[in-house]
Amino acid sequence: MAFDVKKNIVMTIASKCAILILNFLVVVLTARFWGAEGRGIVAMFMADISLLLILTNIFTGSSVSYYLQKSGVSRLFAIAMLWIAITSTVGAFIFHILEKENLSLFFFIASAFTGLLAFFNSSFVGNQRIKQYNILTLLQPFMLLVFMLLFYYFVDSSYRAYFYALMLSLYILTIVCLYLDRRRFSTTEMTRLWPVAVRSFRFGFQTELSNFLQFFNYRLSYYFLSHLIGKASVGVFSIGVALAEAIWIVSRSISMVQYSKLLKDKDGVEARRSTIQVARYSLWITLGIILVANLLPGELYAYVFGGDDFADVKTVLMYLSPGVLLIAVSNVFGHYFSAIGKLRILVMKSFIGVLVTLALSYFFITQWKIVGASLVNMSSNVVTSIVLFVAFWLYMRKNEVTPKNDKE
Repeated sequence: MAFDVKKNIVMTIASKCAILILNFLVVVLTARFWGAEGRGIVAMFMADISLLLILTNIFTGSSVSYYLQKSGVSRLFAIAMLWIAITSTVGAFIFHILEKENLSLFFFIASAFTGLLAFFNSSFVGNQRIKQYNILTLLQPFMLLVFMLLFYYFVDSSYRAYFYALMLSLYILTIVCLYLDRRRFSTTEMTRLWPVAVRSFRFGFQTELSNFLQFFNYRLSYYFLSHLIGKASVGVFSIGVALAEAIWIVSRSISMVQYSKLLKDKDGVEARRSTIQVARYSLWITLGIILVANLLPGELYAYVFGGDDFADVKTVLMYLSPGVLLIAVSNVFGHYFSAIGKLRILVMKSFIGVLVTLALSYFFITQWKIVGASLVNMSSNVVTSIVLFVAFWLYMRKNEVTPKNDKE
């Protein structure tokens, strides 16, 4: 691996660690301020935003990184703006019909600005502007935390303080990104938008179809718990999931840098060997973090999050851990397939994961509630990871590449 890649990986991991701490503080405070019920409302809102963002990301996600050098940022941005306006409006209308907390205006604003920030993030990755990417992703949770505290203590002590803070942090960051990239946009590029949109849609749809299916692997249990048990159970389960997914910080950081590098490199022997090396890093570092997290006493989790309602957080984390470890490794292979355009593999593994989730969710959750939801998530993660491992091994065999022990 080249030195600049290692430097970007270290820098990205450091940034993600800071983000992890900030997000952890947000989770702790939302649980302490508003209890399991309030935490459940926040978790369900963000799950719905994430679901809509998958649709928005057809034109703001990996398709931007992939086609940035080929089509130009101005064309991609114009297409993304129109798509964001459509998806945010339709999404807010559906959210208004289905939800009872009167948060549809918040939903519209959050989805629109989140989509714009996703575009800029993808643009930074496509141009290998990893420093800007890290700063942007670090500032959002920092500003969210600061504004949430200000709104809670000086404006509104209800859970709406979280949503006020979310809107303001997203708005400010969007304005900053527009200002920083203002010189990169050109009206002379605003031609032949339709062919660019068609190519972007084809690539983005396949990628986001995989993400859409993967979303249900990660979040379908929220909806089952909310419907069958109640939002308080979602509040407890979401904290365990947040902690488990925070462990993926190393895998996601390494994978993102590797993905950015592979976008400009040709697929070859060295690319596959470096991917295997990165997967090893992810495995051992993630395993160490999981062991530490599971050795902490359950009473500590209850104390940190504000009461006995959260005593089951460690149990959730323990049951999720095997799947978390495997996903930390398989994420690296997933980003590899995305970078070389082999998107059907990602769709296939996510579809299989959804089948597992649907097959197990109702029975497991009605029988064992939060523990059942944890078992469903773990099972889905294990199965999807195995699919990616096998796919990568077969791809290497097909291209006559044998992994070697890298002593670098």
